[in-house]
Amino acid sequence: MNNYLAFDIGGTHIKYGIVNENGEIIHDSTMDTEAHLGGSFIINKVIEAAKIVIQNHQIAGVAISTAGQVNIYTGTIVGAGDTIPDYEGLEIKRIVSTALQLPVEVSNDVNCVALCEKWKGNHQVENFITLTIGTGVGGAIIINNELYTGHTFSAGEWGYMRIEGEPFEKVASISGLIHMAKMFRENRTWTGKEIFALYDRGDSQMKLAVEKFYRHLAIGISNLIYIFNPEKVIIGGGITGRGEQFLQEVKGDVQKYAHPSIFRNTEIVLAKFSNHSGMIGAAYHFMERQKSVVH
Repeated sequence: MNNYLAFDIGGTHIKYGIVNENGEIIHDSTMDTEAHLGGSFIINKVIEAAKIVIQNHQIAGVAISTAGQVNIYTGTIVGAGDTIPDYEGLEIKRIVSTALQLPVEVSNDVNCVALCEKWKGNHQVENFITLTIGTGVGGAIIINNELYTGHTFSAGEWGYMRIEGEPFEKVASISGLIHMAKMFRENRTWTGKEIFALYDRGDSQMKLAVEKFYRHLAIGISNLIYIFNPEKVIIGGGITGRGEQFLQEVKGDVQKYAHPSIFRNTEIVLAKFSNHSGMIGAAYHFMERQKSVVH
């Protein structure tokens, strides 16, 4: 059975480990991204970590999930936000493959989450969209059981779409929620967990912040449902730590904005894989790309 070395490059941490061809994590580790040092620094960091793993394990290839818009054929970053400076234009596949002398495949991180859910999530549907809600808002689209990336590999970048005049990810991410909390109490540092804890205890100011967050999230999700008419909306990211309570809360608000017949026929669920989904999805993407290269 082949083993793959998978990396999941985020703005804060890089998760990496060995994934076998059944999607099982054999070994995993985490290191800081140090994103402020730029794209080339990060890729060199990935290469150095890979060299250590390769010394001790038989690896069939390197699978990379990363923030940014990725040309899945060339493994090049074709678009990136401000989180990682000097990332756009970086030819990750070529650089890593040359350094390690192994086949390499690269895909967008949220696309990898969707591929993981498609492969291992047992959702039993062929049309779904995935949202990840954390520091920002990411998206991915599966149509007829195939990932849809768009003609410039930026399909699903709905963090940029406007909700009540503001970018979706500015008002419906954990960062957005923290910003709203600071409007009430600016002289402290917030986490999403702290805000929800006060909300659950009935704090009137945090109630206003959380309700506004849910309204923006629900408007965005209902608009996406109107556009794609998916069988399922799968939500992942840090917010899912709230679990079933979050799911019921967001469904309640989506119901306010979605047409009853459409809401009734759209299942909203939590992602079944969280921490390792980027690595598992990257391994799946690697295997699928390698099949197409062979054929």
